[in-house]
Amino acid sequence: MTAASIYPSIWLAEFGEFAEWQNYREIAAGAHPVLAEIDDRLIHSRRPFQVNGYCSLCGSVQPLSVRWDYAGTDGNGTIFPAWTEIAACGCCGSNSRMRALFSYLTEKLAVAADAEIYIAEQVTEYYRRLKARYPNLVGSEYLGTDLAPGETVHREAEFIRHEDITRLSFQSGRFDLIITQDVFEHVPDYRSAFSECRRVLKSGGHLLFTVPFFYHQPDTEIRAAVSASGEIEHLLPPEYHGNPLGGGALCFQHFGWDLLGSLKQAGFSEATAALYWGPHQGHFGQYFFVFSAKA
Repeated sequence: MTAASIYPSIWLAEFGEFAEWQNYREIAAGAHPVLAEIDDRLIHSRRPFQVNGYCSLCGSVQPLSVRWDYAGTDGNGTIFPAWTEIAACGCCGSNSRMRALFSYLTEKLAVAADAEIYIAEQVTEYYRRLKARYPNLVGSEYLGTDLAPGETVHREAEFIRHEDITRLSFQSGRFDLIITQDVFEHVPDYRSAFSECRRVLKSGGHLLFTVPFFYHQPDTEIRAAVSASGEIEHLLPPEYHGNPLGGGALCFQHFGWDLLGSLKQAGFSEATAALYWGPHQGHFGQYFFVFSAKA
């Protein structure tokens, strides 16, 4: 028995298409008052506070910091916290979506310790924690258009590898697993990124990722595009997200359920959206997903 096995699974269901999700939502509608009541009981202060919860990355119970960063409201004044971005572990700093992705990696995929893994980040604590568990992990950051894929830059006492996820420097079929966390929404040609990930994965390997996901949308909403001349064209008001290297990163699209079809068009044999929830692990609110595609 492991510490994680004591707690209920956070995984509620997996979906391969929009129709499956619609059917699930109709069945699960009766549970909404229960889930909302749990959130309401937690939101007892307008100030940041802590709750205890199991951190899958640390493998132990840790204080989770609940903040109201990025919270929004609806027309009735109801507060909707950005649940995926908060409940950060006091030990490793990982937020809800980061821990959920790690849970999927270890529980659903059972990735071996000697697996060849690529993750599209390198300057984060999450990368360092994964590297300690998976020695063959390779990380990178996107450092701009002036560098060649695979080039390294010495910055702040460390060497950072540059990669463009639409044209990776790695040989075909190198990796067992590719991980990205809230990256693809910042890639204007995300379909090329999917194809490139498929190219560098071994047969049977997996692409595992999170993105801001709009589960009510059957189709992806394109918010910005890059013209033939290289200029950014804003189709909707610009939206910027945080960047571990500093500054803001433009969001090019809000993904909908056609995301799964785009992954299959890129050559993946399977693509699923895994729904998670579990207050005992700091996963609150509804509905949030981790995405997996099998090469």
